[in-house]
This record gives sequence, structure tokens and C-alpha cells, in this order.
Amino acid sequence: MRVRYSSKLWYGLVAYLASVGGTVLLASELDRPWAVLLLISAAVLAVIVWGRQEWIPAFPRYPVTRVTFFKRSSFIHWFVLLSAFLVALAGDLRYLAVPKETFGLAGLLWLASIGFLLWSSFVWSQSTPDYTHELHLPRWTAWEMVIFASLLLVALLARIWNLTGFPDNIYPDEVMTGTVATQSYINPTGRSPSVFSTAWSGIDLPALWFWIVGWFVKVGGSSLAMLRLPAALFGAATAVPLYGLIRGTWGRYAAISGTAILAFSASNIHFSRLALNNITTQFFWTVCFFFLLRGLRSRRPFDWIFAGLSAGLSEYFYYGTRLLPFILILYFCYILIFHWKQGRDYLMNFGLLAAGYLIGFGPLLVQFIRHPHLYFGRGASLMIWSPHVTASFQDLQNAWKTVWPVIRENFLGMSTHNSQDIIYYAPLLLPAEAAILVLGVALLVWRWRHPAAFLMLISGLGVLFVGGTLVAYSNSVPPLINHWTPAFPAFYVALAVPIGAWATSAKVELPTKVRWVVPATLTVGLSLLGWANLNFYFHDYYADPASLRSGSYISAQQNYEVQTAQSRYRSSLGPGYHVFTIGKGSPAYDATTMRYLVAKQQWTMLNNPPAELPSIAVEKNGLAFLFFAGNEQYRELVHKLYPGGADGEVTTKSGKHLFYTYVITPAQAEAIHK
Repeated sequence: MRVRYSSKLWYGLVAYLASVGGTVLLASELDRPWAVLLLISAAVLAVIVWGRQEWIPAFPRYPVTRVTFFKRSSFIHWFVLLSAFLVALAGDLRYLAVPKETFGLAGLLWLASIGFLLWSSFVWSQSTPDYTHELHLPRWTAWEMVIFASLLLVALLARIWNLTGFPDNIYPDEVMTGTVATQSYINPTGRSPSVFSTAWSGIDLPALWFWIVGWFVKVGGSSLAMLRLPAALFGAATAVPLYGLIRGTWGRYAAISGTAILAFSASNIHFSRLALNNITTQFFWTVCFFFLLRGLRSRRPFDWIFAGLSAGLSEYFYYGTRLLPFILILYFCYILIFHWKQGRDYLMNFGLLAAGYLIGFGPLLVQFIRHPHLYFGRGASLMIWSPHVTASFQDLQNAWKTVWPVIRENFLGMSTHNSQDIIYYAPLLLPAEAAILVLGVALLVWRWRHPAAFLMLISGLGVLFVGGTLVAYSNSVPPLINHWTPAFPAFYVALAVPIGAWATSAKVELPTKVRWVVPATLTVGLSLLGWANLNFYFHDYYADPASLRSGSYISAQQNYEVQTAQSRYRSSLGPGYHVFTIGKGSPAYDATTMRYLVAKQQWTMLNNPPAELPSIAVEKNGLAFLFFAGNEQYRELVHKLYPGGADGEVTTKSGKHLFYTYVITPAQAEAIHK
């Protein structure tokens, strides 16, 4: 009898084990058909077991009261909102008239319009009925608050601890971000550019990101840690709206699980620890989706306006956010078509979201209207296939041949194939996590009529298809996980859904005396996943050129590998050394990178070692000599001229030789000087 009553508990475990087996088999090309069959079977079993489980409804149970425009209080609120819109418009016109002001009056009017909009919508919401209490959302308990705070702490520490040391590889675009920020807002040659313009010629990212990075570097000092800190804070902050997003539809256990996976996910930690703005999009999208779904339940103006504001503000960061307007339009069409009875009551709310979007977008929208190629130009120029209506079967076949191999590689990039973006050198998820993802996607697809499920599906699949499949570089091969970052919230929701479903079914089926097994099992399972992710990233992860398949990317990463190792080694010596690179053909010295690692360290290239080595002026600074491939023969001469030093070798994590070293400490140098 007990087995029958606990059937969903055990069938859920069987589905997960089958999914794990399929995920592991994906690594073998010969076993891949069996792997796909296992994954499909696991997905079907998950739907059978949990497909009818109740989710928290997206709409109020009873018809809502429509807001009447001609009611005096409503008229006042609309007037205030219109005033906020006019203030924003004044800021846009000011920017149009004086586009070279760094922030100026246009920025002040933009901030004023945002503050005015939030205040007015908040006051309006106080007089609007809140229907969320009818949905019986789980109440916050003391232990849940403790867990939530702990998850935030883990997310923060995993992203800010030793930012200089991890990741070890220093991606050139990180250094370029610092260079653009420095030249634009710290030590500009002329007037600092407007934060509502774009920066970095040829890349054309919104300048606000570089202003933020420049502010951190200016306040905290010119270091790699300060360069990386803004992205780390955005990555950690995502845990807050993600918890609310998941909790509002799938409950407490799902929210804890999804947020925990975000907190310790190796891929999320990595992109959060880079001085790049890819990870910022997940924060703004999660905030937007949280308030959008909450707005469906509460119908309060504040929720809809805040959803629009967060969407508009996201335009100031990573390119991927430019897909968001299309996702929102598609979502509104879905609501009006498949939930038309409720959807017709939300037309005003859709308008509030659009107003928030436009005000959040602010003067940057004017910049893109003046220069439309800056908005879609980069993405359109990198598309491997131009979307159009296929006119013939041959055209359809050609499109399939172009797109399908990329889709297949993206699927394998979830757990099996390393990312090929030369930024992250591993799959998106560990196999144990990817197995959960399969079950979660199946449940979301099965329950697509639920507005929350549909929103996650179109955001995740939309990013994977457009950014992950259609957009690529000419010399790259898929998967390019750096293009997937806007879809990260959808991934964590998909990971949370089956865990929450299993926990809910287990609590229902298990006797009261043994229900402690549910939180205990989740604690152990999430702890193991957390340890596996953190151990992999902070102990085993390495940017290995051998993991790449593009010849040009392999060559580039081999150069980055040596360059990074040289910079890391020199920074380990400290400023009290004079470093000499011995012989011609040695890798170039990267002065910009060194500026973020160690200050005031002298460096000299000796192209003619036999003539130049004897003439080195030995003073109080220590001496360090670097011998790259082809110049090892000069080690004996250095030993003879400067005896008593220590030999060393710099290798990769896998043991591959990079260069030899010879070091004279400051104390030894001072003795030689005397």
C-alpha cells in the first residue's frame, strides 16, 4: 500500500535516473540515438507523473473590477502618469538638442521621470484592489527567510571572492572594457561622451555600462577586481527576483532549488566574474518577468510599470536584450488569444508596461532612432541565415541544413560539449543538472497554456534560436554560450519546476512522520550539486585551447594563455622587481593588462641578450628573467652573470610548459649592488 501511495515519488526518481543515463550517453556519438530515446522516455514519464499537478494560477479566481478612466481618482492618476511621460519626453528632446552632454539636464529629467512614474504608480496601487490573496500564495516563514538570506550570501560570495584570481584567464574584451571606461570617463582626452550614446567603435555598446565600470575603477582603484565587480554584483542580485519569480507560480521548494542552482552554477558564476555586461541582461529580464507575472495576479499599476521600466533599463546593457520587445509582444498576443476572457481586462495594463518601457529606455531610444543601424546592425550582420518566408522546398532544405547542425550542437552544449565562444570553456550545466533540465522543459511544454510556462518557453527558446543559433561569428563554431545569458532565468526555472513537483508530491504521499525526508533529501542533493559546481569552477576549470574546434580561436587562445600566464606570474612578484624578457620572438608584453594586476613594475625586452645582459644596472629592486621557447640557451649566461638566483618553470594547469624563469630577490640584488 505504501508503494502505491508513494508512486509519484518513486516514478519521479525513475524519470530522473533515466534522464541522467541519457545525458551521460550523449557523450558517445555511437550511443546518441539511445540517449535521445532515454531522454524522451524520461520526459514523457515526468509529464505522466507531474503533468496534472496544480500550479498557482496566473489570474485572479474571480473577474476583476475594471478601472474607469472618468472616475476622479483614476483621472488624477492618469494625469500624473501623463506628466511623468511628458517629463521623460522633455529629457529626450533635451538630449536631441544637446547630445554631447555626459549626463546633463537630459539625464536629470530622465531620472525625474522614472522617480515620478514609480511614485505615482505606487500611490495609485494603494487604492487598487490586490487580488493576490485569493490565490493562496505560500506565506513566508522564519526558516524560509533564513534560507533565502543564505542563498543570497552564497550567490554574492561565489561571485566576489578573489575576483582577481578567478577566472585565471583574462579575456581581452575585459581589458578593452577597462580601456574604454578609462578613456571615456576617468581620464578623457576631451569631454566625456554622453551615457546615452554608444561607445567602443565597431562594438557600439551603450555607454552607461562603461560609466558604471569607470566609477568602480575610480573609487576602488585600477585593479582587475574592480573591473569585474559590477558584473559580479548584477549576477548575485539576480537571485532576488528569481526567487520571487519561481515562488509565485511553483512554490517554496521550487524557488529554493532554482535560486540555489543559480547561486552555485559554474557557468553563471563565470559570466558574473568577467568584466563584460552579458550577465546584466539576466537580472533585468528576471525583474521584468517577476513583476509581469505578479501584475497578472494583482493587476496593480505598480507591477506593470516596474516590469516595463526594468525592460527599458535593460536596453542600456547587453545586445541580447533587444530580443525582449518581441518576446513581450508575442506574450501579449498569446494572452489575448488563448486567455482572451481575462486578456481583454489587461489592455490598460499592457499600455502601462509599454509606457514604463519607453520611459526606462529614455534618451537612449533617441540615439537609436537617430542611428537605427546601431540597434539591430550588429546582430543582423552576424546572422548565419536571414529569416524570410521560404519560397521553395529547396530554400527550406537549405535553411534546415544551415540551422540544424547549430541546433544540435546547442543541445549538446547543455551538458556534453564545451562552449566554443572563447569566453567559457565548459558545457552550460553539469550532467546531473542537465538531466533535471530535460524534465523541466517537458513539464513547461506540457503546461504551455499556463502564462508563466509560456513566458519561460518563449524567452528561453527565443534566445537559443536567435542569439544561440542564428547569430554567430564568421570564424566561430557552436555552441556559443556567451549568447545564451538572457535565457539563463528560463533555464533555472526549468530546473526548479521538476524539483518542486517532486517535493510537493512527496509531501502529499509520504506519512506525516517521515515528511522530514523531503527537505533532508533536497538539502543533500542541492549541497552535492553546489559542491560539484564550486569544486569544478574554483579547482578544475581551465581555459584550455585544446577544447576549442575553430582553428583561429585555438590560435588566439594559445596567445591569450601565454599572455595571461606571463601577466599572472609577473603580478605574483609584486612591484619591487625589474622583469626582463630574454631574446627575440618572445610574446609581446601587455602593458594594459599589467596595469590592472600590479603597479609600477619595470619591464625590459632584451633583443640582444649577449650584449645587453652584462649592462643591466643592479640596484635595490629584484630581478626576474623570463625565457620563452627558442631562448632557453641564454639561461646559462644569466646564471653566470647573476648567480644565486632561483630557477623556475611556469606551466598550465595540465602541466604544459610555457616558459622558464630565473629570479634574484631584492635582498640578493642589494647584496650584488653593494
